[in-house]
Amino acid sequence: MRLSRSIRNRFVVATVALVAVGIGALLALSFYLGNETRSALRDATLASELEQAAEGLAVDPGARLSQSRTLRIYRAQSPDLPREYLHLGPGTHPRVTVGERLYHVMVRDTERGYLYASFDVTERERLEAADRWVIMGCGVVFVIVIALSAVWLARSMLSPIDELAARLEQISPEDRAVRIGSGFGGTELAPIANSIDGFLARLDGFVQREQSFTESASHELRSPLAVLQGATELLAEQAREQPALARTVERIRRATRDMSEFTQALLLLAREPHSITNPGEQCDATEIASRVIEEQLSLIAGKPVTVHCACSEAVHVSAPASLVKIVLSNLVRNAILATDAGSISCHARGRTIELHDSGGGIPEDAMGKIFDRNFSLRPGGHGLGLHLTKRICDHFGWSLGLESTATGTVARVTF
Repeated sequence: MRLSRSIRNRFVVATVALVAVGIGALLALSFYLGNETRSALRDATLASELEQAAEGLAVDPGARLSQSRTLRIYRAQSPDLPREYLHLGPGTHPRVTVGERLYHVMVRDTERGYLYASFDVTERERLEAADRWVIMGCGVVFVIVIALSAVWLARSMLSPIDELAARLEQISPEDRAVRIGSGFGGTELAPIANSIDGFLARLDGFVQREQSFTESASHELRSPLAVLQGATELLAEQAREQPALARTVERIRRATRDMSEFTQALLLLAREPHSITNPGEQCDATEIASRVIEEQLSLIAGKPVTVHCACSEAVHVSAPASLVKIVLSNLVRNAILATDAGSISCHARGRTIELHDSGGGIPEDAMGKIFDRNFSLRPGGHGLGLHLTKRICDHFGWSLGLESTATGTVARVTF
């Protein structure tokens, strides 16, 4: 829609500008040629009158010179010669003002002295000025008519593009087998519409394959994970009297649970956001944060690091608990791995959970790509944790931010 309006505006402006420049050039040329023609005719008339007057004075020095309402011949000695003419030299002087009148004057040097031929052009100039205003007014009206015609023509020409854009905007992501090419048959947009239909067909095939894979993965992955979870529960019962084995089984059970939740999260992210969130499904983000910190204390592994969690006020989130746990788990794990010595603290402020660590902070050149896929600050890291965390937050409209300070890093999640 925005593109078609841009093309329409450019077409209208270009058409009006071209017509206006053309009309302006024609009017200027016509005014110029008209003035030159009238000036040449006046010069020819005055030259003829002066020639006749000079011939008459050569025969009779006292001959009477031409005197009319618009044309008058003066001698240099004439008592009624306007004083404005006295400074005029031989030649043509198209615009000489005498009082409120305008004259076209020609001066010729003869044997009897200067002769002045004066033609009154006052009324003619007024009429010509009025004619010019009328012509320019007609030109403006013509430009306005052209502009309106250009707007109508542009709208008519671009209406198929607007229709195509409207049809595309009406296509919902859930719609399948939607095709638009039939509505543009025989028009210039038919190749574009047919290409879009081909893309929609390929997209439908891709979506169908993805849905088939998601359904198959959902079944094929949950079954072995359920078996693993059941087996670890049984092993945990059998290893109660063996502390070392019990710790190992607990790690296996936690890893299996995390794998199950991670798999569930990936399957959920393959769907539309509105199909994920169940209005009746809620979880407490602070409770999950406390549990995540407790579960990951084993990662400290004897490092001189203190962990403090001040998440007493509940933060209810309308989302699957597994996804909230993945977000918080990745942030807590990164904080623990980045901190070799110091402290880690977790606070709840309103609907925001903040995680502070004293791990030294994030380099400035890495801040712009910290959420990129496959980017990691740790050697051997895959960079999937923060990328997945950011994707989950964007999916639900949560705000995720990382801030590097002089003492470490601050991670904030606002639900």
